[in-house]
Amino acid sequence: MNVKNSLNLISLILVSMILFGCLQTQQQQVFKESDARAFVLDDLNSKYPNADVKDISEIKSSSTNDSWQIKARVTFNYTSPCPVRMNVYYDYPRKGFIETPPEYITKDCTVCKGVETCVLGTPEEAVIASHTLSGSDPVVSFISSHSNAQASAKFYSEYIDPIQNNKYSNVWVVKWTSETTNYGLIVLVSNNAEVLGVIQATKQETI
Repeated sequence: MNVKNSLNLISLILVSMILFGCLQTQQQQVFKESDARAFVLDDLNSKYPNADVKDISEIKSSSTNDSWQIKARVTFNYTSPCPVRMNVYYDYPRKGFIETPPEYITKDCTVCKGVETCVLGTPEEAVIASHTLSGSDPVVSFISSHSNAQASAKFYSEYIDPIQNNKYSNVWVVKWTSETTNYGLIVLVSNNAEVLGVIQATKQETI
């Protein structure tokens, strides 16, 4: 093979590699992150129509850049004393909508069961902790007296309670309200599952 033919062969190989790379890039770009999000949310709505919360908590590209690895959150009875939360995992489009079995974060209205060190990482866990841990008796009474009691929870790195002006760090603030009473409760729960205080507050202060 002469030099000219060798150069032509090398050029052909390089062009083929470039074309292959372009085709691969185009194939990988067919499913954008926004497309994957939309498809997964549609699937969640189809499979869990009665869930109160359905959203995507984590999404990242696979190591081969040909699929999206997605962690979705599904919660039932979100404002009740016993919300049920599970994580659902997808590998899309590589495995389509064949999800792995759900991972339950809260179930049977219990938290910190059978563990030495408990860390509350979700609002659902904080809500359950606010009326099941030691020191939560006022909340238990509130729920017993008001069958329509509803809860909301939010984590704060710094929080000052509106009644006593005490300052807290790294705390879950769980607010309990009911349509059948003119007051509510603010429950302060540490992220390592300890009830720090229960404060009676007006409805306005629990918003």
